[in-house]
Amino acid sequence: MSKEAPAEAGLATNVRAPQQGRSKASFERMLVAAENLLASRGSDEFTLNEVSRTGKVSIGSIYCRFDSKDALIHAVQFRVLGRVNEEMLAQIAIAREDASDLADLVRRLVDAVAETLRKHAALMRPLMVRASSDPVVAQTGKQFYAESAEAFITAVLARREEIRHEDPIRATESAFRILYAPFARHLGFGSAIEAAWEGDWVVLKEDISRMIAAFLQSPPR
Repeated sequence: MSKEAPAEAGLATNVRAPQQGRSKASFERMLVAAENLLASRGSDEFTLNEVSRTGKVSIGSIYCRFDSKDALIHAVQFRVLGRVNEEMLAQIAIAREDASDLADLVRRLVDAVAETLRKHAALMRPLMVRASSDPVVAQTGKQFYAESAEAFITAVLARREEIRHEDPIRATESAFRILYAPFARHLGFGSAIEAAWEGDWVVLKEDISRMIAAFLQSPPR
């Protein structure tokens, strides 16, 4: 589901979204400028004056819409993760529709999640780092992660008859955590940036797919 503003989900109340066309265009430039600065810097180390110059909006206009730089970043995160999840959920739905069996479904789902994360990594990376010190960013991230996890779990459980684990729900929930963590690490999400980009991306996808499929299809001991 696509989302437009953090205030709509009760995640922030210090964003004043415009109603008129010219103001909406200015608001859009603020958000795009902040996104571009996040992606190019790889961090949130930029000022509102830089947003003003990059977006060609006055500093006064920014403060009319956001109480602080934090509020702007919260709005940017909600917007970015909305796009990420919209794309990821669409790819998960395609994988579910096209898969021939459980192993094929897992391979397609792993590819969908991994490639969506990689496509948006330049923006997600600085936001993930910020989450360790910003509870609003952390909570918003958890919300969107939960939506992706639910879509993945629902897709896998649609083939419940092929799952041999004694607790299919638990196994599928664990499978998503097993899937997400190594790709997040590879892409440099979180605080361990020095551990990023280890190993071959294609091999990682293949091995994670095979491990998850084997885990789900292993009979009870």
